[in-house]
Amino acid sequence: MQRRFCEYIVMNPGRTTYTDAALSAGYEPKRARIEGSELMDNPKIIRYLKTRMNEVNRSYVVTKNNYIFRQIKLSEKIEKEEKASKTAAHEALIGKASGMFVDIHLHGDLNAMTLAEKREEIERLHDLKDSRMKGQSAEEMMKTVSPPKNKKKSSLN
Repeated sequence: MQRRFCEYIVMNPGRTTYTDAALSAGYEPKRARIEGSELMDNPKIIRYLKTRMNEVNRSYVVTKNNYIFRQIKLSEKIEKEEKASKTAAHEALIGKASGMFVDIHLHGDLNAMTLAEKREEIERLHDLKDSRMKGQSAEEMMKTVSPPKNKKKSSLN
C-alpha cells in the first residue's frame, strides 16, 4: 500500500493531495487524510519518493538520442496521416541532430577571396564536418579545427 501511495504521488506531481494518494493506495476513506499525513512524515517514504522522482525525471531529460527518437515518431505519425510532404521538416531535423546534415552559412563576398583562401576555408569546413561526425564535443572541435590563418579578416564568418 505504501508503494502504491508513493507511485500515485510520483505520477501525479503537484496535481494530487496526500489524501487522494492514500485513497488510491487502498487506505480506508475515514483514515485516508491521517494516513497520507503520517506516510509523508516517514523517512523511508520520503527517501523512496526522492529516488523514484529522480528516476522518472531522468527519463524526460532531452538527449540527442531522445530528440532523434521523438522526431522519428512524429515523422512516422505524419506519414501515417498521409501527409508525406510535411515529413520533410522532421527528416531535416533528424539529419541535423544525428550529424548527417550540417548548416553552413557563408557571409561575405566570395569573389574578394583568393583561390588559396577559398581552398583553406573549404578544408577547414571539411575538418569541422569530420569532427562533428566523430561525435566530438564543441571544446574538442575548437582544439582540432583552427580558424582561417590569413592575416586579414576572412570574409567568411
